[in-house]
Amino acid sequence: MSIKKERNSGFLSILRGDFIAHKNNRRYLPFILMLVVFILFNISMSFRAEGLLRKAILLEEENADLRLVYITTKTDLMSMHKRSVIEEIVLESGLKTSLDPPLIIEKFNEKKKN
Repeated sequence: MSIKKERNSGFLSILRGDFIAHKNNRRYLPFILMLVVFILFNISMSFRAEGLLRKAILLEEENADLRLVYITTKTDLMSMHKRSVIEEIVLESGLKTSLDPPLIIEKFNEKKKN
C-alpha cells in the first residue's frame, strides 16, 4: 500500500509542479523546458501540415473544376469554327453567303491588258 501511495504522490507532485520546486530537481529544468519547446513545435508543425493538406485538397478540386470549364469552353469554341455556325451568326447582321466564286484580281487584270 505504501508503494502505491508513493507512486501516486510522485505523480501528483509532478502535476502540481512540486517536482520542480525541489533543489535537487532544478538541474532538470532546462531539459524540461527543451521538451516543452519540442512538444509545442511538434504540435505547431502538425497543425501546419493539416492546413497544407486541406489547401492541397481544395486546390485539386479547383483544378478539376477548371479543367472541366476548359474542356467545355474548348468544345464550344471548336463548334463555333464550323462554317454553318458562322453563317448563322453572320446572317443576323444581314450578310449572306455568296453563291458566285471569288474573282482573283491578278488574273482579272491580266485579261484586261490583253
